[in-house]
Amino acid sequence: MCGVNRNTIGTWIRSGKIRAARIGRNYAIPVEELIFFLKSTDQKIPEALGGDRLTGPSFRAIQNCWQYFRGKVSQKDCENCTVYKNRLAVCFTGKDSNTLVCNGLCFECQYYKDTYFSRIQFVEQIDFPAAVYKDLYFWGGNEHWAALCAVTQKDLVGMGIENVYHPDSLGKVISSDKKRVLGNPQAPRFDDIYLRHGRHDKLKARIAVYPLFEPPGTWLLLGETQKS
Repeated sequence: MCGVNRNTIGTWIRSGKIRAARIGRNYAIPVEELIFFLKSTDQKIPEALGGDRLTGPSFRAIQNCWQYFRGKVSQKDCENCTVYKNRLAVCFTGKDSNTLVCNGLCFECQYYKDTYFSRIQFVEQIDFPAAVYKDLYFWGGNEHWAALCAVTQKDLVGMGIENVYHPDSLGKVISSDKKRVLGNPQAPRFDDIYLRHGRHDKLKARIAVYPLFEPPGTWLLLGETQKS
């Protein structure tokens, strides 16, 4: 596909220019990783990968945090971390664990910035409340969403939805989420719910939910306040 020999591919892998997983004596290269490499080096995308039809931003394949930090931090530290022990695919969803090795400041973490924020930073360009979530955890949001939910923007990363949605609406939100994940055609596009707003207050809001192609399985939330 790339017009090179196996030795060249091996050199790309060993030099870290392209990521691959070892399977026996062979390597498996994720498609998105190959596309990212070819685009970043101004090479033509082979037709088998989509050819010139592939437009828009490309991203590297997602590594687990312990893979990303290999050689940068003690491997022993990673092995003692709850993220590694439980093989959490999205490390920041475990940030409240007492056995988390890192400092838990996910918003400031270079791994988060390189791996996740780069994929969702488009929310910063939206002029009204916007956030991204998956599996009932927020991956991040813009300052307007943080203000709507009365939290700080940096704390949104890895925050469970129960810390944002008011108990009066939490069951409804979880039910709607299950329907969307299962592809239920009756899943609502909009949710009229209450958000936590302070210790005792609640704020009525309408939340629009849209599926995102990248990252896979994530959802974009757009919000606005409603009159009570």
